[in-house]
Amino acid sequence: MSQKMTSIFKKRFGDRINVVYADKPLRASEGRMQNSKICKAVTSVISGILGREPTQNELLGIDDISVHKRRKRK
Repeated sequence: MSQKMTSIFKKRFGDRINVVYADKPLRASEGRMQNSKICKAVTSVISGILGREPTQNELLGIDDISVHKRRKRK
């Protein structure tokens, strides 16, 4: 990652998440497969935190998930 991206990542997540990148680049098919697994993992973690399926804005980090919003029960 570039220095700017690294500083933005540290500012957003602090020391809570450590990222390790592979030394050699992956082939295109391996990269797509790895990205899809990471996306599924992140989605399932956020689903577990929220107790429901996250919205697109929550997955993208636009909406804050640290404040729990109450929904009306039908």
